[in-house]
Amino acid sequence: MLPLLPQTLDPALAADLPSVNIAHELYAGLTRFSGTGVVPDLADSWGVSQNGLVWTFHLRKGIRWSDGRPITAHDFRDSWRRALSPALHSGYARAEMQNIRGARRYRATGRGGIGVQALDDRTLRVTLQHPVPWLDQQVAYPVFFPVRRSAFSGPFRLESRSPAGLTLARNDSYWNAAAVNPRRVVLGTSMRGVDAVLPRGVAAPGFPWVQTTAARTGPALDTLSVELLWFVTRGTQLADAGKRRYLAWLMTDLDLGSGLVSLIPKSIPGASIVNSHRQVDIPTTTQPLRLTLAYTTEDAQAVRIVAALRRARAQLERFNIELSPKAVPTLRGLVALAGPPARPGIDLVLLGWSSEFFDAYNILDLFPCASALNVARWCDRSYDRLMHRAVRTLDDRKRWLIERRLVEKLHEEVPATPLAWPVDHFSLRRGVHGFSWSPIGIYELSGLTRS
Repeated sequence: MLPLLPQTLDPALAADLPSVNIAHELYAGLTRFSGTGVVPDLADSWGVSQNGLVWTFHLRKGIRWSDGRPITAHDFRDSWRRALSPALHSGYARAEMQNIRGARRYRATGRGGIGVQALDDRTLRVTLQHPVPWLDQQVAYPVFFPVRRSAFSGPFRLESRSPAGLTLARNDSYWNAAAVNPRRVVLGTSMRGVDAVLPRGVAAPGFPWVQTTAARTGPALDTLSVELLWFVTRGTQLADAGKRRYLAWLMTDLDLGSGLVSLIPKSIPGASIVNSHRQVDIPTTTQPLRLTLAYTTEDAQAVRIVAALRRARAQLERFNIELSPKAVPTLRGLVALAGPPARPGIDLVLLGWSSEFFDAYNILDLFPCASALNVARWCDRSYDRLMHRAVRTLDDRKRWLIERRLVEKLHEEVPATPLAWPVDHFSLRRGVHGFSWSPIGIYELSGLTRS
């Protein structure tokens, strides 16, 4: 059962949770998400050249649409141009396709070439504006799927659609149809005990993270998410880095019910290398701090953290800290309050982040000077220069070592401190919740703008 029917079956327009999930079942991309990255889907191999600027994807032999017509590289090229077209207003094209050469201009004007070529029926060449080590993960998003009217490329095809629900049937033309179960799925709506995901056992192979029910009925799943306590560094008492370090140190000494937490979730590859616990100088005392903490009651993890902080009130006061929580009912309302810039009187913000791909860069990308999501409004040009290097470093270990230096800068300056690795359940509206262990960020799913 689904709490809401998908708003669209067009993968280039899918943004609400039901639409995203149904798109992954009706359509396929070059790759498909797996537990620690991506696996081949309609492409069976790919390579990178010219210092990371050119990716070449090789399609499988014999792949076909549900109506039997061959799927070709030209289908991908034409679908990507369509997704980028100004008339379509695709939110995910804005968020995910802008690194393709010429994409920004084409999306704004509908004119000019873009770096996508069909060299032949089975070879797709993608030229980027600058290197992106995780393009193979980005192309697993629905906006990159090929589209044809009344034909489907994924594990299922649409059998029927009505105001009451959807019926999906196994797509026997899908290259891996033998691994798809069940043969037929009837989806209705219910508001009781469901997330906006397909039922357990329905997901196509290589797509395990849509199964969120385990987080409710069994052990919590690892997440790609981190709950951050943001320090507003402009126009508040926390403009002083020493005070921020003092408060961050104190938070690690409180029992917030989360155990030891690092900035980069342990489920992200390379986290053990990237995370750094190098000692920094902590003031032994500081002047009294009277701080207002903003959070949303939609975020269950934040609610638990605030409850723990209330219980620790006496301990905080012994360290000259007085916290006044300010609750807002919605995530959108919290973002309006937190900015950037934060509204006057807001010193701290509890706001998590769910990484959209399997690299620490996506979390570290919150903190550059120009980031639209840098709640702290902290700015260090040397940090930005390291980020410029990291995104252009294709070798994983070398990039992780650069990211470690970035984490050490964040430990020293403390624009934010991690408090928890949450199970990524956020109520977007009645009956609709976020993913657990998902590469898709809560900002995109809420229709909010990311940097």
